[in-house]
Amino acid sequence: MTKTIKILLLALPTFIYSECSDLDYDLCVYYSQYCEWDETTGTCSEIGGGGGGGGAANGPYEYLTITESQGLRNGPDYRDGVLYYPVNANPPYKSIVLTPGFGGESSSMSNWAEFYASHGFIAMRIGPNDEINDSHYMRGLGLIDGIESIRQENTRVGSPLYGLIDENNYSVSGYSMGGGASHDAAMMDNSIKAVISLNPTVIFEDCNLCPASTYEGETFCICLVPQFVDHPVPSLIFAGEVEVNELTAYEGMLGQDIYSNLPQNTDKILFEGAGSGHGFAESPYGEVAQYSLNWLKYYALNDQSVCEDMLNTPSTSSQYLTNINCTESIVGDVNNDGLINVIDIISIVNLILVSEFQTNADVNSDLQINVLDIVAVVNLILE
Repeated sequence: MTKTIKILLLALPTFIYSECSDLDYDLCVYYSQYCEWDETTGTCSEIGGGGGGGGAANGPYEYLTITESQGLRNGPDYRDGVLYYPVNANPPYKSIVLTPGFGGESSSMSNWAEFYASHGFIAMRIGPNDEINDSHYMRGLGLIDGIESIRQENTRVGSPLYGLIDENNYSVSGYSMGGGASHDAAMMDNSIKAVISLNPTVIFEDCNLCPASTYEGETFCICLVPQFVDHPVPSLIFAGEVEVNELTAYEGMLGQDIYSNLPQNTDKILFEGAGSGHGFAESPYGEVAQYSLNWLKYYALNDQSVCEDMLNTPSTSSQYLTNINCTESIVGDVNNDGLINVIDIISIVNLILVSEFQTNADVNSDLQINVLDIVAVVNLILE
């Protein structure tokens, strides 16, 4: 059965439908999550296989899913939750919840969910209760509710993830409205480890902070100011260089603007795709996928080894801004004070108790934090 591509213009509630075979080369490449260009025949065709296509799930792990019919909690603030989890990865698993853009359903985030699960993370895709009318804020509530569903899976008898989930390590992500909603979720819950917002849009209405404008006799006060995104959650933001040309109604409320208004002490990156529009980061591919994965590794897994890579300007960017700094950590110096001593032993014990991984605490490099690392630190101190 042939897939149908849904091209969504967010500034207007209009849907245009097309088949892969109808597309020219440029549009075929643009919708590479669904279609692929055949150089031999000079035609565009549907990608073979299932679940989002495009080779998105390119990590080392196989993955399975849990649906609501299989016992996954059906949260009140979202619809159609599906949880993807890696097979034979290293628990306790860290998690990310994904929500789509305007008009999109849960299934439109499956390629991202597959991508993260194939790299060892739990990834849950959700949809809004109302794809058209749910606000950014309501979608943010959905992300928080999705976190609760994953947390309950850790204690649900019969779940394949029973006892395997890190209940204190959750990240959020979304495309377009969902990307903006991820910042709403961060405002609601500062304990979220990371935000990955994919071509986000935001709408905040506040007549005390925003200038008023009139449309068809109604007054609106919509803008983006620092108070609306005043959260400490590390945020990776993707935006298109010419995105504002597609979404003129969102001028001043796109990814570049979110980056500018986030607090200076919040770790953040703006990855602006050269010549790209609103679909730049809709799917995991190339540098979009790599920088997203590194962001999650760095902030959810505390993997210091990827930090320098994130400081490298991507080849596909027209603008790349960040305020993060990489400090070289010493293996065994768990509290990063420049010394290896008994405080580091205590720190490793605490990491073991909370089942948290930290690169410089994995002294023997076996990708686990346990008593062997304590022994290794003792040996370092004695030496």
